[in-house]
Amino acid sequence: MKDLLEDLLFSGISELFCQFAHDIKNSKTTILLTAPPDIIGVLSLAPLEASLLDANISYRRRFTKKPNEYGPSINITNSDESSGPFLDSNTNSLFLSDLIVDGLTGTFGNSKKGPLTTISQAHALAQKICPSSPRLRKLRPWILSGNWLDDSLDNTYDPVFSKLKDILKNEGSIRIVPITEVNLPYMENLTWIDKKYFKEIVANWPNLNFKEKSNSLSILAKPVLNQNLPSTARAEELIWNRILGPGWDTDIAGQIYFQIIKWNKNKEIFTSMELLDDLLKNGVLN
Repeated sequence: MKDLLEDLLFSGISELFCQFAHDIKNSKTTILLTAPPDIIGVLSLAPLEASLLDANISYRRRFTKKPNEYGPSINITNSDESSGPFLDSNTNSLFLSDLIVDGLTGTFGNSKKGPLTTISQAHALAQKICPSSPRLRKLRPWILSGNWLDDSLDNTYDPVFSKLKDILKNEGSIRIVPITEVNLPYMENLTWIDKKYFKEIVANWPNLNFKEKSNSLSILAKPVLNQNLPSTARAEELIWNRILGPGWDTDIAGQIYFQIIKWNKNKEIFTSMELLDDLLKNGVLN
């Protein structure tokens, strides 16, 4: 796996994370992990727990909407200010929040910005804590989930999402396939897709040539042109660029939408605990 902190996306937080990871690995104190009881909290804590488990570092987990004020700890926060990670050196408590960074450089040299989410930050920090973690390796595709959940793809092109996707594809952590090649696509949220036509395409898919496949997908996506949402960028990901991890039957978008729809708001902490345990065990959101 590529060291995420060596990529320019993470240049602004690399030094902080390297030092914090060093301190954690050399400390004999139990570290506390906190996150809000929601899907982002679960996906942010998962890589951190995976690395701590494989590094044999003692930790405790707490789902709460109030970050820990005492250390040592790693806290996932829902900051709307995109202020980025902050370290309280007095308590050795690290607070992760989204950060807007330069993603790619445009044709005319202009910088394209996007969100470096708490989920991608957590993966980068976790990799520095335990680079050879097999549990973290299994969770690798989920680096993209924070940007998928962010609304940047609904407004415009997200260069950070594209850059992270390229990293994972090049190292073999993900496959990118059209929706017709996903074994078990979750379709309940795709109300604009003609389900009957979709089934016909899937049935005939192995017999179609490249041009026929391309035309079929274009026809499938045509109804979305008459809607405000999803955006063109997100529609492209939903039709042409579904993201699968090794051995997955359902892609990242499908797994996330399923969990959001069935999320029990009356039992958020229990749901979060159960989902995180399952994610650490299986690497997918069942």
